[in-house]
Amino acid sequence: MIRRCSQQDENRILAYIGSDYPRCLYLYLDIKRYGIGSDSIDVFLQQKGDTVSAVLLKYYSCLHVFSRDDSFDAAELADFFLGGCFTMLYCATRTAEKIYSAFPDAWKTKADVRNGWVAQILSVDKEARGEAVPAQKNDFDQITRLILADEDIGKSYRHEVLAKQLEERNREGYARNLVIRQDDLVVAHACTNAEVENIAVVAELIVRKEYQKKGFASEIWRDLCHRLLSEGKEVYSFYYSEESRMLHKHIGFIEKCEWTKIVIA
Repeated sequence: MIRRCSQQDENRILAYIGSDYPRCLYLYLDIKRYGIGSDSIDVFLQQKGDTVSAVLLKYYSCLHVFSRDDSFDAAELADFFLGGCFTMLYCATRTAEKIYSAFPDAWKTKADVRNGWVAQILSVDKEARGEAVPAQKNDFDQITRLILADEDIGKSYRHEVLAKQLEERNREGYARNLVIRQDDLVVAHACTNAEVENIAVVAELIVRKEYQKKGFASEIWRDLCHRLLSEGKEVYSFYYSEESRMLHKHIGFIEKCEWTKIVIA
């Protein structure tokens, strides 16, 4: 059974997640940031009797799922996702494989499954050169277009949803955005997608095509990670390509778990 949660469920859910929060970072951080019962998120529990088998969180058109032991009802969860007008499923790989296996064949053909990793950095390999600066309000149109043009990241978003999320998170202090500019042109971007208490998730590392292979990606990534680490934060990242994996390992990231996103075309 899947049921909507109320504020009274919050402590139970956080206890269920416990120290496994690296396996459900956005789910965990959104609950900590907004609180169950807010207008920004909807949280659900799948239960067998009184036993929790999965936690589900809706944020915009994305469904985040966490299950401690993958004992959940995959068919029920797949129906919930496919019937809920979601465009993305976000969870640990083993969880995603079980849900995807319960998709009807017609939906499997519509799903783009991307496997990757969640990693944490404890120290940066060397100092950044100082080329990155905080993004200004007039940078966000360029940032949005850069992300949408990226073959790896852009397919996960719709323009109006992404633009709203970026500006909202930056304005509320839930995220920070860095850019490297050449005159007025944004040539590289990186941001935190979530910052709560002592945890931050870095994301949306994008370099304009004609400026790639010039060291801008490692420069802005080192800068952002160093700023966060110097504030005493745990710093995590998600990535899906071997090229990105090499970059992360090069500057000091250590992988924590395998990760999957499923995007419905």
